Amino acid sequence: MNRKILTTLLLVFLFTLSSFAQNQSENLLESVEVKFILQGDPTPQDVGFDNPKSYWKVKYEIYVTDFSEPEKLGLSGVNEGYKHLTPVIENKKLNKQIKKKSTKILKGSFSKKMLLTEANREAVIVVNLPQNIVEIFNQAKINPEINPTFVLFTTQKVYVKNSAKNKLKRKQFLIDFVPLRLIRDDRQIKYRDLKSMTLETKIFKKENGKLEYNGGLFHGLGW
Repeated sequence: MNRKILTTLLLVFLFTLSSFAQNQSENLLESVEVKFILQGDPTPQDVGFDNPKSYWKVKYEIYVTDFSEPEKLGLSGVNEGYKHLTPVIENKKLNKQIKKKSTKILKGSFSKKMLLTEANREAVIVVNLPQNIVEIFNQAKINPEINPTFVLFTTQKVYVKNSAKNKLKRKQFLIDFVPLRLIRDDRQIKYRDLKSMTLETKIFKKENGKLEYNGGLFHGLGW
């Protein structure tokens, strides 16, 4: 093999090595935006958001665990062939068990009134991940057995009363999960966009005029 070919092969090898090192140095995830949204259906006025006494209060905690931990607690299910984790409502025992196997990232709260204004029915929290959590996501890039999962613990309090004097006062505790990967039995994988996630809560007026609460849905969009 002549010198020119050897030089070419060496340059290709160095370029490949440099590209690999660069990719390894790029963090998969460094921060997360969590948006809380309160909606009224069919209109904000129909559910009493225009009532000055209406309010929306939220306490939240954000943790990171591995998919396998809540799965061990019997919280996994299957949707369209993909394994997922089932939300938990009003279960303080599971609350303690999940937190024991998770790492806390953030804890906070907010309170909103004058709910007719759209800005008062939204809250956006930007979470900068600590380095140890960043490293867990980086490891997940190269190890398919690692599936880091965000866990959101929320306690929501809502009070509304519309012009027809139908009112709703509700308090709900919810645990929801968003894993990095959804995996099928045939090993097909669907990735989630964890950079932006949303918790939606809806108050809607039924045909009989009564108001009903539809608890939060925590989700990320597919990559």
